[in-house]
Amino acid sequence: MQFINPTMLYGLLAVLIPIAIHLFNFRKYRKVYFSNVRLLNQFRKKTRKRSRLLHYLVLASRIAAIVFLVIAFAQPYFPAPSGIQAGKLNSVSIFLDNSYSMEAAGEQGRLFDDARNIAISIAGAYDADDHFQLLTNDFEGKHQRFVSREEFVQLVRETVLSPSVQSLEAIHARQRDLINRDRTPAAAAYVLSDFQQSTLLSALPDSSASYSTFLVPLKNKKTGNLYIDSCWFSNPVIRHNEVANLQVSLKNVSGNDLEKIPVKLMINGFQRAVAGADIPAGGSATVTLSFNNPETGTFKATVEINDFPVTFDDVYYFTYNVSSSIPVLAINEGEPNPYLSSVFSLDSTISFSNVNTRQVDYSTLPSYRLIVLNELKSISSGALRELSAYVNQGGNLLILPSFEAGTEPLNQLAAALAISGANHTDTARVLVAGINTNHPVFRDVFEREVAKDENINLPVIRKHVRYVQASNSRGETLITLENGDPLLIAVNTGNGTIYQSAIPFTDIAGNFPRHAVFVPSLLNIAFQSDDIQPFMHYTGTTVGIRVYENIKGGDQVFRLKNLQEDHEFVPEMRKIDGVYYLFVKNQANKAGFYDLAYGDQTISILAFNFNRKESDLRVPDMDALEKLTANIPGLSIMDENAASITSAITGNTSGKKLWKWFIAAAMLMLLAESLLLRFFQQWQVSRTQSVN
Repeated sequence: MQFINPTMLYGLLAVLIPIAIHLFNFRKYRKVYFSNVRLLNQFRKKTRKRSRLLHYLVLASRIAAIVFLVIAFAQPYFPAPSGIQAGKLNSVSIFLDNSYSMEAAGEQGRLFDDARNIAISIAGAYDADDHFQLLTNDFEGKHQRFVSREEFVQLVRETVLSPSVQSLEAIHARQRDLINRDRTPAAAAYVLSDFQQSTLLSALPDSSASYSTFLVPLKNKKTGNLYIDSCWFSNPVIRHNEVANLQVSLKNVSGNDLEKIPVKLMINGFQRAVAGADIPAGGSATVTLSFNNPETGTFKATVEINDFPVTFDDVYYFTYNVSSSIPVLAINEGEPNPYLSSVFSLDSTISFSNVNTRQVDYSTLPSYRLIVLNELKSISSGALRELSAYVNQGGNLLILPSFEAGTEPLNQLAAALAISGANHTDTARVLVAGINTNHPVFRDVFEREVAKDENINLPVIRKHVRYVQASNSRGETLITLENGDPLLIAVNTGNGTIYQSAIPFTDIAGNFPRHAVFVPSLLNIAFQSDDIQPFMHYTGTTVGIRVYENIKGGDQVFRLKNLQEDHEFVPEMRKIDGVYYLFVKNQANKAGFYDLAYGDQTISILAFNFNRKESDLRVPDMDALEKLTANIPGLSIMDENAASITSAITGNTSGKKLWKWFIAAAMLMLLAESLLLRFFQQWQVSRTQSVN
């Protein structure tokens, strides 16, 4: 037991007053003369004993009354396990979950509104002089300090929902750091959240602090949620005047089957496709939206559904590009390759050019999406540096060997580009054994699996270069020969892709240039080399966003502007290997389309979506939450269903106050004294009358 006002205990010296009164009985006795006292002797002895007992009982009751009264004024209490000390300065850190899952319905509206009310109630349970700190998922700078209770309440009222999410581990670490810096005699922390398994409970603290942390789970009304999880094109290369198939993944986090849910595709503000989706309870479904692309350029698109009450994940923003031209350059040692010219002229989207190796302007290489090195016999060190920089910046190479030059140029390229080198030239006749139909180059070329079709006619190779692939090679074999050698390899390196062919495209090497598989393979290599930008980005991402446009120096800055929200900011910019990367962090905090400008010119459009981790509203029940936190000392759970959340918090912060009990005890002692005196006098009168 502890006291809020321990100095009041000096009042216990007041017990000396009744002791002094009883020791020095100031009552004056009056003499009464009797002719004969023989009959009173025995009666007097009995009365004296009873009178002395009465005096002791009255003395004890008076002393007890004074003691209880003094202790009551000292305000005794049993301290709570939270470490909060009543009457002393306390640090109170409160985390308020403002993620979008708090949009779910609670007891009195949104869970977020319930959480704000509880946060204010917690502050009201403390003294006005205590220090308070509000923490949200945003980890904003204005919340990294302790404030007064009035300012804390104002900060709580100003808090709004945010796309940011944090784990319990990160929250606990931030609260611990701030409380340790405040250096008050005692502290406590509170976490107000719905405790989603996918976000807040994804990482738990592994150690406790010197104070107690109270988890206050807010229970939603078990409302389900239907949301758009992701979208992707069946073929990432969207071609002009061809049908594109958009795949939409929907998830149903509820206990009810959903049928005929309309899914709309909007492109540049116009509806282009619609479909109905049936999603089982607790399951997912994929819907295909097909549309044509009669125009070229960059398009802003959204996939939309209608769901309530959680609505932040009902719209999925993305952008895609339909190129008007794919520039391809062939660098030739001698005459241009007729097979290359014939194939690339089949599609008007491809803009094909030939140049002799002695006439190459290396400053123009970044303007081409694919460069073909056609049977080069020698490569200068300067050319190797330019080609390496080209690939690192997102360019694509197709390397065709020269049988006359041998393996030396290939090994020079291998050393500069970190790809597989060549061993020797094999002149044995060999058939193509398999084609990797899982790779985008051949994914939609064949109707059946090539390896399982015994009747398919595959190319014959008469002469090829044998590449040496290490066990840790990053290359993926696209075409394999019967002897196990690769005929075509794709290597993702830097920000680009390098295709290594084991043969030049000539009749000497075999019939591959005349085979039916040659045309789609070469065209798809060109199409896959197109500038395929990311579909979209998540708000709050810490990953750098690459700028695909060719920026030529200057002292201008990049700016991102959200037209719907009239929000503009300058992101952090870094230049890595000649490529610009933007880091938006928490600046892009709204879903939608952002114009990317360099100086006064808009160069691209970026799409941002809220993280779908918040869409899964599943939370653990009280028993499961207790099991999760049982092995973490210092963590305890407050049940929101308590009769009064304010009184429950007050009890945990101030301990069990006892002054009322001591007041009652003091009154009881005074009542006992009154009863003793009254009944003794009545007994004495009745005894006297019986004697008479």
